[in-house]
Amino acid sequence: MDHSKTLIAPTNFWRARQTLLAELVFVVIVFFWGITFVFSKEALQVVGPLAYNTMRMTLGTLTLALLVGRDWRQINQSYLWPSLVTGLILFLSYATQAYGIQFTTASKAGFLTGTNLVYVPIFSALFLRRMPSWTAITGVVLAFGGLYLISFEGALGNLFLAPGDFWVAVSGIGWALYVIALANYAPRLNVMAYSTLHVGVATLFSGISWIFSAEPLYLPLTSSPLWLAALSTGVIVMGLGTSVETWTTRLVSPTRVALIVALEPVFAALAGWWVGEIITLRIITGGALILAGMLVAEMRHILKQGQVKVNT
Repeated sequence: MDHSKTLIAPTNFWRARQTLLAELVFVVIVFFWGITFVFSKEALQVVGPLAYNTMRMTLGTLTLALLVGRDWRQINQSYLWPSLVTGLILFLSYATQAYGIQFTTASKAGFLTGTNLVYVPIFSALFLRRMPSWTAITGVVLAFGGLYLISFEGALGNLFLAPGDFWVAVSGIGWALYVIALANYAPRLNVMAYSTLHVGVATLFSGISWIFSAEPLYLPLTSSPLWLAALSTGVIVMGLGTSVETWTTRLVSPTRVALIVALEPVFAALAGWWVGEIITLRIITGGALILAGMLVAEMRHILKQGQVKVNT
């Protein structure tokens, strides 16, 4: 009797169930990524961006440190440079994003941050000294069209960038560089230990910047909006989110991960609408263009995966 089929079927069935579970859990994490723009907006009404970032990054570092467990024994000097570079990029990305969120809406911030997915293939091509694909170029054009509709206001002859949108858009570039840094360093290191170290470095940079900035050196610890934002972004997004994203990328194709990440600005816009932000037709159109750019930028990977499936 041939038992091979009876062995393969349960294995494939369990892997399919595990992949589906990973995708569903990751969607929940991306949902929190989206709605935390609203939480951050509320927190930044009572505290400065550097103080807020220092608080939530500290919570994120502590959460990650608990999840590392025995993997601390693997850390050596090879972690130093990757942690410094990635931590600096993370600090700058969060700093520019938090500063900009103070002066814009959560829904717009979500879409503008989401442009990072479009920049990734362009920056990757530049660092590898290769021409970007036509899908990457098309994605950037669409995303910049959406960025224009969302961020630029005024008559055609007197356009100006809406307050805060510029800095959130700059953070999108920072997040793209952060993804590239992770892709470059993570395969050679223990992911959880590396995550803990570079988030810790970002916390250190943020704390030092806070001390030497003009922001007051105190935290309103009785503020519920501050704690809600710090716990959700620090523990869930930075801490648990890093673990879930790592787990998901090991089970789910990069294309499907990217498509799930594309839901973040949608969740941010819905959360902003829920708390009373006005979502105009211009914002909807611009957001749709940014989402289209994000998906087109990943189209090359989708087509490549389709060819692999056909050939096999």
